[in-house]
Order: sequence, then structure tokens, then C-alpha cells
Amino acid sequence: MPVVAPPNHSVYRPTSETLSIDEYMEGARALFPYMGVFNVTGHPSVSLPLAQSASGLPIGIQIVRRFGDEATLVHVARDLEQAKPWRHRRPAVRAGAI
Repeated sequence: MPVVAPPNHSVYRPTSETLSIDEYMEGARALFPYMGVFNVTGHPSVSLPLAQSASGLPIGIQIVRRFGDEATLVHVARDLEQAKPWRHRRPAVRAGAI
């Protein structure tokens, strides 16, 4: 995503009663412009939570490799996790939290 994630109660949630399918798709294209191309082409990709916003939300990077090169992608992801571990981080906001 090119921006910090919008709140769960924002207009772009899939369960919004006021949002048409066209409006939802427009929002999805704005929020997820890089994901679809790799879903279609089959290029291996991974998103890694390498930072956190001031409000505690994860900030990730997406890494993409050439078709069929999952091994390099997994090795790079492993190396990045070892260099900047994220397991210890606990998000300030959890899905389903009230």
C-alpha cells in the first residue's frame, strides 16, 4: 500500500453499506496498486513488516523476484528478518478489537 492502512471503519471496508462496487474497486486500485500485477503474472512476492508507524501500524515493503525464483525471495526475506526482527513487535491495533 502506498499509504498507511485506513481505519477498519473507513469508507473502503468491503462491508460498507454506502459504497458501490465501482467505488470499492476504485478505492482498491488506489490502495493496492502493486499487488494485482504479480497475482496475474505469477511472480513470487512477499511483504515484510520492516517498520511501524507512529500509531503502531506495521509498515511493510514488497519484494518481487523473477518468475520461478522463489528460493532467492525466501533467502532475502530470511536475511531481512534476521537483520531487523519483527516478531517481538506487537501491533497497537488488532483486527476485531473493540
